[in-house]
Amino acid sequence: MIYFRVAGAMAVAGALRLLLSSVLPLEALHVEVHGVAAYLTVVGGLYGIMAAFLLFVVWEQFNHVQMGLEKEASALEDLCRVAGFLAERDSANRIRLALRRYVKVTESDEPQQLAARQASAIACESFAALTQAVRGAELQTQKDRVVYDELLRALARVMEARDERLTVSATRVPETLWNMVVFVSVVLFGGFLALGIHSVWLSILLVAAAAGILTFLLAVIKDMDNPFAGVWNVSYAPMTDVAARVG
Repeated sequence: MIYFRVAGAMAVAGALRLLLSSVLPLEALHVEVHGVAAYLTVVGGLYGIMAAFLLFVVWEQFNHVQMGLEKEASALEDLCRVAGFLAERDSANRIRLALRRYVKVTESDEPQQLAARQASAIACESFAALTQAVRGAELQTQKDRVVYDELLRALARVMEARDERLTVSATRVPETLWNMVVFVSVVLFGGFLALGIHSVWLSILLVAAAAGILTFLLAVIKDMDNPFAGVWNVSYAPMTDVAARVG
């Protein structure tokens, strides 16, 4: 849990500040307080820019994955709606059955696979079965040929939405950028640790609060960077709702 990490970081930070106070004379820290304050101003400003940028990026990515699920669900519902105009009811039923199987497999297996940045093999197989059911629809009348053309266009929209969603789902914050943010977080925390405040207990509270804020921020960024694992996850409800409606 994120909150346990934050509490643990605050406890460790407080202990470190207390240990530093017992090892290093407070007078030495008091003399350099203005230099440390200037250091915190510069590093803190740069860190704020980086943190805001990363939060914006991961939040946008999270929303794009969720909107991708909704877009694909809408395209799947349109596909079934068009299939309902086929004169051959067995073909329409096969498409609905293949769609329900695809949604069930996708909702159950895909999040675990995408969390590891891997494709779900059984979801791909189920989608291939859905496309085969659409392309193999039987045509009995001239009207069916018109419906079939629209059916293929609906399938193309589903494929486009799915490909776009999977591409966004595999996107993560680059490791180098993440390592830089962690490094600057440690450097910034070091500045708070060395800040010479006359009251020991006030300095402990300040250092603990800084550690808690930095840990909370990093934990939120890391969690939202992967929309399929952790505390905040995308919802497959739009797709399961479509499967229930067309069933």
